[in-house]
Amino acid sequence: MKLNARLRMIADSIPQCSTLADIGTDHAYIPIEAVTAGICKKALAADLRPGPLRIAQSNIKKYGLEDFIETRLGDGLWPIEVSECDVIVIAGMGGLLIKKILSDSFEKARISRKLLLQPNNAADALRKWLYENGFDITGEKLAEDAGKIYCMLEARWTGIITQKDDFTYYIGEKIFEANRQLLDKYLRKKLGELNKILWGRAQSDPDRVRRSDDETSIDTDTCRTIRDKLQAYLQR
Repeated sequence: MKLNARLRMIADSIPQCSTLADIGTDHAYIPIEAVTAGICKKALAADLRPGPLRIAQSNIKKYGLEDFIETRLGDGLWPIEVSECDVIVIAGMGGLLIKKILSDSFEKARISRKLLLQPNNAADALRKWLYENGFDITGEKLAEDAGKIYCMLEARWTGIITQKDDFTYYIGEKIFEANRQLLDKYLRKKLGELNKILWGRAQSDPDRVRRSDDETSIDTDTCRTIRDKLQAYLQR
């Protein structure tokens, strides 16, 4: 199966495992690739919506993998049993939703060997939640697909609660370790986001207090501090 760059990054990050759980599986491309490549013995493809799950079932049947990939209808990790939480993939949704899924099924997230998380937005809120709930972000990877840069977090529970600075939450800490090809482009994209936020607030109300669960909850001074630090890094 030919995967786009975003999905290939996820598939290539799955370790050898007994059971892969793909949450929000959509077309079940990740489970199909993982089973076909012999990365996992079996896979669970879960989705909240019946429509995408029917497409997933059709694709699974197309590749003759009905005995190896099981589909589950349900919200987040609820359709997955605790004993089935080996490696968990949650991708293609917002960071706040991923955070909620993990929080609602904390024990399942905690006992998993690896979490592969790919937020479409609000990655800072997700990073903050992971660190503050005993998870360690062991790696961050970048992929470019159709002109858009995607970031994937690899995490596991250690039980060690840590506090990071706002720059780490917004940009990422491990992002600097193994992403040379796309790092500059990613950082400039984040810089553009920060400048857009600051410009927008300068036109409206820069002192308005944002709710903690708001994707744009970062206060203006912090936003400016991150922007300045990022600019200094890019100008080195």
